[in-house]
Amino acid sequence: MSSLTLALDISTTGTGWAVFNGPDLVQSGVLKHKSKSYFERGRYMASQLRAIQSRALQKHDRPFDTIIVEKNNVMGPNQQSMMSIGIVTGIILGRLVADQVAFVNVSTWRKYWKFSYKDRSKKSMKAQSVNKVAESYKKSVKDDEADAILIGAYFVNFGKEYGELEYHQIS
Repeated sequence: MSSLTLALDISTTGTGWAVFNGPDLVQSGVLKHKSKSYFERGRYMASQLRAIQSRALQKHDRPFDTIIVEKNNVMGPNQQSMMSIGIVTGIILGRLVADQVAFVNVSTWRKYWKFSYKDRSKKSMKAQSVNKVAESYKKSVKDDEADAILIGAYFVNFGKEYGELEYHQIS
């Protein structure tokens, strides 16, 4: 029986997500909310992800083995924004159910996908994500969704067994 995995690219404005059944991408998307409060946006995204997870649990008739989340060790624009992302990540993970949560560094999954670092700008990295998903999955997506797909694909195809992951047992 293949494993069920939820991949997340969490931010305070929009969270990309992807569900994998074994190595197969089942579903993906981006969650956004218009509230000015990052806390309210986080609560909304957590609630929506919980519903997505519940539907997947019913459809596949088994629990999620892993939730894989991007862990970005690079300081963002400021300390306050990094704290906000941490809070939103906690809100989201607190609402989801899986046997374990794994974190993968952004540089690790990008290395697996052979990203070019000639231009290290956020815009260039996001464009590469979108292009890699278009090439590999024949799917046209926005950048947050693309990142979630590539994070999940890295995990189910390579990282689960060989990657540099930080694991936390839930149950």
